[in-house]
Amino acid sequence: MPKDQIDGVVKVLYAAADRLDWEHLPANNRTAQYDDWVTDPEIGGVLTRYMSIENSRSWIKDGPMKEYGRAQLGAGRYARFGTSVGPTAEQLVQHALGSDAAVVDDSKGVKPFHCLAKIGAATTYVVWDAAKNIRHLVWATINHLASNPSHEGCIVVLETLDHPVTRGEKAHHKRIADRCSITIKYYRVAPRQAKGGDQT
Repeated sequence: MPKDQIDGVVKVLYAAADRLDWEHLPANNRTAQYDDWVTDPEIGGVLTRYMSIENSRSWIKDGPMKEYGRAQLGAGRYARFGTSVGPTAEQLVQHALGSDAAVVDDSKGVKPFHCLAKIGAATTYVVWDAAKNIRHLVWATINHLASNPSHEGCIVVLETLDHPVTRGEKAHHKRIADRCSITIKYYRVAPRQAKGGDQT
């Protein structure tokens, strides 16, 4: 499929996903939405010129929409289509560890988003994502610390004004973090088309 047509389809998909608040849409609603997109002239109508209806649905689900969350944070092959302005590693590190902390060169990575940070002689593995992915953040941190016992671990949970982490969730997160000797912080991501974010 020509690149310009792929780009056009992804733009339409992501605009629709934004309107639907995709990251918080129940699974059954997502399933129905995939079916709707396959019949949409601007999405499925384009895709089915090059593939079957079944393959079009799979392409939508396992391609752009699988990458949607990462694209909103400025990562992945569809990052240029993301409409949220996610915090930078530098912003998160300074929020979590203080203004003297600095990101270690060439230490940033994804799946999950992470980096190493230095403050004085201490090195901290910092990892971040939405609360729904906290199990992945915890496991990534434990796995890193097991291989790097001299490092500290810090999880930064991203939230939004529309979908803040509840008090009960924070209490549960703290119990997990305390059990694993990991620091946990929260960062409120700015609304779309804004810059930066609020520390919470």
